Amino acid sequence: MFKKVKKILTGIIASAMIVSCAGCGTGKSTAYALTVDGYQVKAGIYIYYQYSAFQEAKNLAAKANEKLDVNDEKALKKAKIDGKDFLQWVEDKATISCAEHVAAIKKFDEMKLTLDEDDIEAIETNAESYYDENPEMFEDNGIGEESLKDIMANTYKVQKIFESLYGEDGTEGVKNEDIKNFYIENNARVKYIGLDLHDSQGNDLDETGKKEIKDMADDFLKRAKNADSTEKMLDEFDVMQEEYDKYVADKAAEAAGEETTEAVTEAATEATTEATTTEITTASTVSDNNETDVTTAKEVSSSETTTTSVSESTNEAETTTKPYANETIIPVVTTNENTKEEEVKYTPSKTFYDWVYDKAKTGSPEIVEDEDTLYVAVRLDITERMTDDDLWSEQSIDNTRFDMFSDDLQDKLDEWVSGYSIDKNKKAYKRYDPFDFKMPSE
Repeated sequence: MFKKVKKILTGIIASAMIVSCAGCGTGKSTAYALTVDGYQVKAGIYIYYQYSAFQEAKNLAAKANEKLDVNDEKALKKAKIDGKDFLQWVEDKATISCAEHVAAIKKFDEMKLTLDEDDIEAIETNAESYYDENPEMFEDNGIGEESLKDIMANTYKVQKIFESLYGEDGTEGVKNEDIKNFYIENNARVKYIGLDLHDSQGNDLDETGKKEIKDMADDFLKRAKNADSTEKMLDEFDVMQEEYDKYVADKAAEAAGEETTEAVTEAATEATTEATTTEITTASTVSDNNETDVTTAKEVSSSETTTTSVSESTNEAETTTKPYANETIIPVVTTNENTKEEEVKYTPSKTFYDWVYDKAKTGSPEIVEDEDTLYVAVRLDITERMTDDDLWSEQSIDNTRFDMFSDDLQDKLDEWVSGYSIDKNKKAYKRYDPFDFKMPSE
């Protein structure tokens, strides 16, 4: 539930926007779906969490069985998730989400927290706006405007609880320096060039082609190592990237029977030279009869030179304003006992990722050999970029704080919920079948 904090308003309510549960309007006996520790949970809130659980269950079932047709109701009902029947898992998940919803409300009040005027206005405005866009859909689905407001308000309350515990002045005593160190330890700053061992058609290169790539990688590495400062080494990486991009483009053009970049450049140079020669000859001819025209020709030449200088100056300015172009920040990959290796995505590959975190020496470029790519890479000192106008912005601090303590708050929610009594309204649970959900277009 707590990850809703990162999706306040639009994101968290998005799934509720697409629910259209035909004919499942609430009746008096099913207006409340369950009671959690004495707090009655509206049917609309339960329906929202039930739908979210339903979507999550379909994704989990599909991951467990790639052949499963998630649109086949009978097949889904036979699926098992964590050892439970599909529908039972959805019901239990929705129930726990409702209990966490109540926990947030209760703890928010216990901690004597408040929503400010801007928060309240945003909740009211957004709930009304969403509801007014399609009131019939929400009414048919059993989600009233008040339920929308409650769900939105809950995300704000969870955020306030989080800030009260783990914020800059939170009761858990979290220091900003701890947050910063966590980011540094869990992120790597790298710059690399990936030299593909395939041709433009995706086929493996022959031995000649592989040797070209290997020689190029060796040359790049030598040039990177020979740079007499980190700044010059990074500039050299940019130059080498351009050279490699040109090499790839030329190879693709050559395979397609087109002119290579070099050929096009030579043709353009010849055309420019010819035009310049003609212009000079013309100017010289005119100068015999009109000295003023000669001056004009010189001015044109000077203007062209000035234009080139301005262009070069502009490029230099762009480089200055983007000193970390082509760099990549690679975060630590987090997994748990349920994570499957094939589901983990590494940047740009597992071999490279392992090199970054297990073998790379800061500031020392190396060649990383992968199955289908040679990487010329260097891990850099990330602390050089920990400034408020770069990696350590206010948003970065908030994101890092969340990454660091979201699991802690989830543990607290679990603890709070474990002490609650939960009384299900059996009529409501029976009435609200997730398989009755339909998309608005249906």
